[in-house]
Amino acid sequence: MPTKAATFQGSFAANNREEDRHLPSKVSAEKLIWLYFTEGWEELGIYKSAFIELMGTMTLCYLSALIDTTIANFGTNQAPAYAGVTNIFLLSLLIYAISPSSGGHVNPLITFTTVTTGLTGLPRGTLYVVAQTIGAAIAGGLIRGSFGDTRTQRTYGGGCVLNTDLITPGQAFIIEATSSFALTFIAFGVGLDPRQAQLFGPVLGPFLVGSTLGLVSFASAGLVPQYSGASMNPARCFAFAVARGGFQGESPRRVSMIQT
Repeated sequence: MPTKAATFQGSFAANNREEDRHLPSKVSAEKLIWLYFTEGWEELGIYKSAFIELMGTMTLCYLSALIDTTIANFGTNQAPAYAGVTNIFLLSLLIYAISPSSGGHVNPLITFTTVTTGLTGLPRGTLYVVAQTIGAAIAGGLIRGSFGDTRTQRTYGGGCVLNTDLITPGQAFIIEATSSFALTFIAFGVGLDPRQAQLFGPVLGPFLVGSTLGLVSFASAGLVPQYSGASMNPARCFAFAVARGGFQGESPRRVSMIQT
């Protein structure tokens, strides 16, 4: 018997945005704050949705590492750029697969932004970020187990690297922050705006969100050698850091990881 779909305004499933939460029309500020932090924790459905986010994030991070490493093994120096293009299909398919069950975030950046804009309740958002982090950690362990220690270090765990001899951390931060803003700005417009949901419908919206990630990734991936470009997903970089056993590479080239 199918379970009830996850319905909240921060969902990428355009047909599942009828909010279950209903605040009283007249309520004091103290009561409103209390409801914001406490309402919804007793709902079993958000725990199920969080588990779906865990599995979706684990799948995204693991497959992303495999794609990046496989492309690199073909002898190209532009593996991050090609991986950015493949993200169009990877993210779109994941959103199609899990958005009815969880909203299809698979990214703490998206979850945090929808919480701060009031589209996702605090309990759901908190559980999602925790689940996404756990899913990324599991993916990191799977990457390490799949590649082995030597190959994992050679491939930097799958990505999220920069050579500080070629690009400074400050420059990388500006690229990451601006790219993350571009992703959320466009994703909100094509995937979360109710008016756009009427225009694009439940089918085209997820593909446009995936296209946004892929294109923004491609835009920054080839700026300088040994820099994988903007991540725009802290879970991915966390997974790769877990895989290689730290947030900084230990190579002579001083390759370090950057995340949003």
